[in-house]
Amino acid sequence: MTRRLVLEVAEPRLEWLDLVDPSREELREVADRFGLFPTLVEDSLQPDHLPKYEKVADTTFIIVRAHDERCAPDCTTVQELTRKVAIFCGPGFLVTVHRRDQPWLDALRAEYATRAESGDHGRGGNGLAPGIVIDLLNGAVDTYEAPLEEAESVLDAQEDTLFGAADVVAVLRDIHMCKHRINVYKRMLWHTLSAVAKLVPASEPSAPLYQDLRENVENMHAFADELLDDANNLLHLQLGIAAHRTNQVVRVLTLFSVFFMPLTFIVGVYGMNFRFMPELGSRWGYPGVLVFMALVALAIYLWFRRRGWLRD
Repeated sequence: MTRRLVLEVAEPRLEWLDLVDPSREELREVADRFGLFPTLVEDSLQPDHLPKYEKVADTTFIIVRAHDERCAPDCTTVQELTRKVAIFCGPGFLVTVHRRDQPWLDALRAEYATRAESGDHGRGGNGLAPGIVIDLLNGAVDTYEAPLEEAESVLDAQEDTLFGAADVVAVLRDIHMCKHRINVYKRMLWHTLSAVAKLVPASEPSAPLYQDLRENVENMHAFADELLDDANNLLHLQLGIAAHRTNQVVRVLTLFSVFFMPLTFIVGVYGMNFRFMPELGSRWGYPGVLVFMALVALAIYLWFRRRGWLRD
């Protein structure tokens, strides 16, 4: 376990403790010190827990999931794409618990450590702890902006291939993977929005900060929802175009089969070795049959053209 004392303020009393990959016994020791509820401690240890909000006595417990910028391009699950951060906030203490260091959290922790060294915490009084919580939630939510913008670029690029000669199977696979990731982001943002909606401002000065946080989550969730609709529409368009191309091929094959069906029938009849056939004794018998077959093909062609079946 890595244990960091990020911030310690005497007045008003506040201690921010950051724990990285603690064991159950190590976290229980911290829980006993700050009086953390056992079920909340268990939730903080579950790596696959979704975002949530709970308040037990004077302790506020929040789980938030941030996008993992180190995840592989083919990741599609919640555990692969995001990382959990558990936040305990109570009278005089703030405890953050996570499995591994994350760049956005490292930057925020370094910012507050610098403020502590300079004696300027940014917010004074009772607004310091809520301010840190809001910054943590905003930092986690902001991590979704880059992957959502990347997904938007992928969808725009795939949209340009709608009427091209690209491999349909590969395009559909890429769109489906992108849609799957967007759906995960939307789910995480929706759960985060539900948790943020339950937060109650601790003091009047911090109320605008909570409002800004809620608007930030709502905007990011709306962005993900819009991209998910675009991915679904693009997927349906690609499937429709693929079906149209298949229909065009079947149409050409059907036209060829219609042309050759009567000709095959005539050839089959005259290919029989009957003893008595008038054409056998006529010099122009077989040429006449060939001309008749050509007239049949021409009649079929004119009929198709009149009905517009030969047009693109």
